[in-house]
Amino acid sequence: MRRDESRPTLSSAELLRTRRSREALVDQGVLVAPPGRAGVPSVIETSWRRCVGEGVPVDPAHIPYREPDEAVGALSRAAAPVLERLRHSFADVPVAMVLSDETGRIVVRHAEERRQRTAMDRASAVEGSDFSEHAVGTNGLGTVLVERRSVLVRGPEHYNPRLDDLTCAGTPIIEPWTGRMLGGFSLACAVRDVHPLMTAMTSDIGRQIEERLLDEAGERRRRLVRSYLAVDGAPDGAFVVDEETLLVNRRGTVHGGPELHPLLWRFLAERAPGRPCRMAVPLPGGVREALVEPIHDGGRTAFSVRLLPVREAPRRELPAGDAPAPEPWHHVPDVDRALHRALRHGERVAVAGPAGAGKAHTARRVLRGAGIADPVVVDPSLDPAWWTTARTAARAGRGVLVRRAHAVPDRDAGLLTALGETGAVLALALDTDRASDTVLGVVRRLATVVRLPALAQTPTHLPALVRSVLAELPEPERHSRLAPATWDLAAAWHWPGDVAELRATVVALARRARGGVVEPDDLPDELRARGRTPGLLERAERDAVVGALRAADGNRTRAARALGIGRTTLYRKMREFGLE
Repeated sequence: MRRDESRPTLSSAELLRTRRSREALVDQGVLVAPPGRAGVPSVIETSWRRCVGEGVPVDPAHIPYREPDEAVGALSRAAAPVLERLRHSFADVPVAMVLSDETGRIVVRHAEERRQRTAMDRASAVEGSDFSEHAVGTNGLGTVLVERRSVLVRGPEHYNPRLDDLTCAGTPIIEPWTGRMLGGFSLACAVRDVHPLMTAMTSDIGRQIEERLLDEAGERRRRLVRSYLAVDGAPDGAFVVDEETLLVNRRGTVHGGPELHPLLWRFLAERAPGRPCRMAVPLPGGVREALVEPIHDGGRTAFSVRLLPVREAPRRELPAGDAPAPEPWHHVPDVDRALHRALRHGERVAVAGPAGAGKAHTARRVLRGAGIADPVVVDPSLDPAWWTTARTAARAGRGVLVRRAHAVPDRDAGLLTALGETGAVLALALDTDRASDTVLGVVRRLATVVRLPALAQTPTHLPALVRSVLAELPEPERHSRLAPATWDLAAAWHWPGDVAELRATVVALARRARGGVVEPDDLPDELRARGRTPGLLERAERDAVVGALRAADGNRTRAARALGIGRTTLYRKMREFGLE
């Protein structure tokens, strides 16, 4: 017999039976009894079974937590005046108001009465705690987000025993104009303090927050639409973008995709000046010149972007055999052109760059372009017999890739020259900053050095690199795609492991998605936990370091000299800013 789902209180006997039903299901599994026999509301039993099936820990040692973001999102802005008004009404009432984001993480908690505040702290229901269903099981926030409807969870109907003394009434907060789940709101109190109107009050507060969202968004969107109409007739693509919105005219749709908004918004928010100007902006297909104009929107930042026509270079006839490359060898166009130019002129290529920049992977592509599909790979830092292996391969007419060529001792530098004299198709990968002058001199005589930038120096090329990685995967993984919110998080991450880290992450995500959409919850924990937003001084310092490295072609000694700091200090700054 199922219990009345609308009645907020449970008798002592019902509390005991509920606790025993939950324990039986957890201990013996979902097959202990058919659905509908647990004696609890159907929404609670369904949630219990979901938690057992997904292996949610019943009483974890700690509830996942991450420091709350300093930035105030649209949901928090809309909820703030509603909750502030209610705080005074609830000042002496033992009830807590809790607001979560769409992931179930608590972003706002108000518990004015001391006894209720203590109870919430004991349950770890604090700002920053993850109260999603997969973290703590059935509760008045996480279950609401899964069910997309109001839910009442009474005492031991909670999956986690540390919540047994609480009753929580929750309701979803849904974006009115899109139907997108933004988060949840819950009223929580002790089991003995339940009010008959608790569920109705929760739903009413949720609807008030949604009305605030609609009012706030309505005026903001009207301003954005007016700005959009002003650029809609641009002869090329035009966009109006703010933190949450992207408006695109018909000509601009060719540049669309889920990565367009995070790529364009992040770049403009960090680098656009406060006045109209002409500047190069990143798009998924590459960098374009555009007229960028800030939009003054009541203290919030927005921009209009009008792409300028591309000036076509004069066409030339290709010499015989000089066919265009079937695929790019690197995601940065300037680097790709340098690689193709070197091979077109019959030059060997030495691919240089910091650890993780994808040197060996790029060198393999160059060799493949030269007709070597399966080169022999040697590594002087790992194999003392590398020279013998390379010479044998060269004599057999096979191509050779020398990884970590900077690890060749000065006394053996001549072996690189001898390898080149065999006439073998040869490519090298090295970190020029770690190579001795002797080895570097031999490499420069032997090959054309093409330097790969660190990913942190070229964040605008992130979409092209992700597409390149996906294109190399088999079916159906290659058709996997990132959701817009996932692109936001990927663009915000500093990728300390450089291209190698990105490549490994994308491959793992694509294998799991198997051609589907990669959502934010699929990302590793460190990517989902947004770092703090850097201040203006820190951002300026980071830009100075990036600019010096770029001007010095990646040479850290010259970059440190240009900045007026020691090389050790530069290394420390690069680690702080995720540039290693």
